[in-house]
Amino acid sequence: MQLRIKEVAKRKGYTMVRLSEILKLDATTMSRYNSGTVEPPLSRLEQIAKELDCEIVELLPVGEKFGHWEINGEWLGIRKK
Repeated sequence: MQLRIKEVAKRKGYTMVRLSEILKLDATTMSRYNSGTVEPPLSRLEQIAKELDCEIVELLPVGEKFGHWEINGEWLGIRKK
């Protein structure tokens, strides 16, 4: 499952490298989480969401019929396309 860590981090002003440093996590591992190569444990998703000041659901992909709803860089939820 490909996560949206990079997208949310960028919107919040973080680079993936900086976020990895803050979370004391190898940048390669963070990249693997984001690409879906490795699934992070829930505890790690909680840490990432806390640092990015977002809900865990913002980091998750949604089905083809749904999309993340954002206005002016603010995440407002998930809605049907």
